[in-house]
Amino acid sequence: MQGRNYMDNYIETLTREEKLIVIIDQYITKAYSPEDTMYTHKLYLIFVGYHLKYFYPTSQYCRSTNNVDNIMQMFLAVLKNLKGDFIKSLHHKDILLFQFNALVNYIEENHGRLEQIYIELKAQYEFKEISSSVTTSFRPIRTRL
Repeated sequence: MQGRNYMDNYIETLTREEKLIVIIDQYITKAYSPEDTMYTHKLYLIFVGYHLKYFYPTSQYCRSTNNVDNIMQMFLAVLKNLKGDFIKSLHHKDILLFQFNALVNYIEENHGRLEQIYIELKAQYEFKEISSSVTTSFRPIRTRL
C-alpha cells in the first residue's frame, strides 16, 4: 500500500504534460503491439482527448484556428518534458520515442483527416459539457409529500 501512496504523491507533483507521458507509457505497457497498424491513430486520439479535457477549457495550446496545429503545440510541450530523471523513470522510453516520431509522420501525412476527427471529437466533448451543465444546474427541486 505504501508503494501506491508514493506513486500517487509522485503523480501529483507532475505537470499535465508529464502526466500525459506517464499515461502513454502505461498505455504502451497495456496495448502496444508492433503489428497494430492503428496504434499511431489511437495515440493521436489520446492526445486529442487529453487536449480537450485538460487544455481546451483553459485555452492552453489553442492559439491556432487549425486544431491539429494546437495538438502539435501541445506535443512540443510534451517533448520538452522528456529529460533527465523523468525519462529514465519511464518503462518504455524507446518505444515512446519511436511512437512520438511515428505520430509526427502520421499527423503530417493525414492532416486533413485528423483535423476532421478533432472537430468531431470536440463537438462530442462540447455536447457532453453542455449536457452535464444543463442537467446539474436545472434539476427540479422535489418536495416530499
